[in-house]
Amino acid sequence: MKRFILGAGFVLASFFAFQTAAYADNDKPITVADLPAAAQTLLTKHFAKYRVVLAKVENDVLDKSFDVFLANGDKVEFDRKGNWTEVVLRQDGVPAELVPAQITQYLNNAHPGAKIVKIEREARSYEVTLSNGFEYTFNKKFQVVDVDQ
Repeated sequence: MKRFILGAGFVLASFFAFQTAAYADNDKPITVADLPAAAQTLLTKHFAKYRVVLAKVENDVLDKSFDVFLANGDKVEFDRKGNWTEVVLRQDGVPAELVPAQITQYLNNAHPGAKIVKIEREARSYEVTLSNGFEYTFNKKFQVVDVDQ
């Protein structure tokens, strides 16, 4: 019985490892029309002046995400539903409509004149990079939990 359990565990672990290896780095170029509707809407509304040079889907074992690369070298990342997860616009700055008002207010007071050049949205936090090199992490309640320079 002990051998059976160990054997079954080994088989399951091997199967999972094989599946992970099979899906690892499984990126596929797509067209903008292949993106989820929410992603297409966001690109049309906030990034119409930028030319898309590459859009791709990343299929992981448990999830799917989309990356859109712009001609100026910047990018926008989306989750499987088309919600943005990361926006990088080094020259022009991230559109104000994408940044929660509480974060904008805090950063305008702390760093007047600095642009937000990158924002990353995670399940429990926002990470923001400013044009002056400061990096802030905010929790779900928009309180600062970390600062780097």
